[in-house]
Amino acid sequence: MRRDKKESRIIWSIMLLTTVIACAVLLGACNNKPNQDVFYENQKYGFTLNLPGDFAQKVDVREEGNLIYFVDKEVQAKHPEQVFGVVGKIETYDKEEFSRDSLKELADMYGLRYLGESGSYHFGWAHATDVQVPPNTSEKTKQNYRALEKEFDTVIGSFKIKEAGDGQAAGAAGQQNPQNEIDEYSLLAGNRPITIKSWYKEADLSALLGKLVSETDEVLGSTADTYSGSYIKTLKYEGLVAKLFSPKDNGKEFWLMAVDLTSSKLQTPRGITVGSTLAQLKEAYKGIEIIPDGRTDVNNCAYRVGGAAEYKNITFEMEKGIVKGIKLFIELP
Repeated sequence: MRRDKKESRIIWSIMLLTTVIACAVLLGACNNKPNQDVFYENQKYGFTLNLPGDFAQKVDVREEGNLIYFVDKEVQAKHPEQVFGVVGKIETYDKEEFSRDSLKELADMYGLRYLGESGSYHFGWAHATDVQVPPNTSEKTKQNYRALEKEFDTVIGSFKIKEAGDGQAAGAAGQQNPQNEIDEYSLLAGNRPITIKSWYKEADLSALLGKLVSETDEVLGSTADTYSGSYIKTLKYEGLVAKLFSPKDNGKEFWLMAVDLTSSKLQTPRGITVGSTLAQLKEAYKGIEIIPDGRTDVNNCAYRVGGAAEYKNITFEMEKGIVKGIKLFIELP
C-alpha cells in the first residue's frame, strides 16, 4: 500500500513537472512572437507609411526641418554626434516656395523621386548620397545597413497622403496622374509599384503578384562579354514574367531587369494595361512613337517609351488597336 502511494507521488510529481515545462515553452513562444507592423503617421506634413515589424524595430524616424530620416539604429548608436546610418529619407517642399520643376532639378542632382503632392506640399524620397557607414564598420553591420536600405524601397511604396486639400486622391503611390508617380518605369499592383532597376527578392514579388508558377536560374557565359558570370533569375507568374539580374561577384541580391506583362493584373502609372485601346495609349503618352521594326499599321505594331538615361524602356504591343502586351526592360550597355 505504501509502495502504491509512493509511486502515485512520483507520477504526480512527473506530471506537475511536465506541466510546468509545457507552460514555460508556451510562454516563451508568446514572448518571441514576430514583431508587429507599425503604422507611421506624420501629423505635421500629413502622410502615412506602413513599416514592417522587423524594419520598424531596426530604424529610428527623425525629423529635421523639411526632411524625415529613417536611420539604422545600429549605425547611429556608434555615431551619436550626428544623424548617421540613413537608409532613406522623405523630403517635403512648401508649394508656395517650390514648384514641381524645382524638384525635377533635384532629381537630376541626386536622384530624388517624386511621391506626390497635397494642398500644401510636394513630396519626394531618396537615399543618402554621402557615406553613411564608416569604412571601419564591421562587415555584418554593413550588410545589415544595406538590407535596410533596400527594404526602404519597398516601405516607400506604402506612402499615402492623408489630405490632398485640392481634390486629388489621397494616396500618392499608384495614382494614374503621371505627376504623382513614383517612377515612370513601373507597373502598379494595386497601389504598390514594381519598378525596373529596383532590388527585389522572390518573396517581395510574390507578395504583389501571387503564386509563383516557376523559377529558373542561369549564369551568363563568355558570349555575354563584360557580363560573363553574372546571374539571371526568371520568375513566371500567371500573366507575367519577370527577369532579375545579379552581378557576377554577388549572386544573392537581384535587381529587376525586365517585366513582360500579358494580362490586365497590373497597369502603368498612367493607367495603361493589357486591354487598353490605342486612343487611350496615345492620350496617356503624348507623342508616343511606333518602333521602327518594319511594321507600319498603326493598329498592329509596337510603340515605345524610351529613357536615354539608365537605358530604361517601356513597349506596348498592339493588335487590332488593343494593347496585348507591355514590356519594361533595361538595355544593358
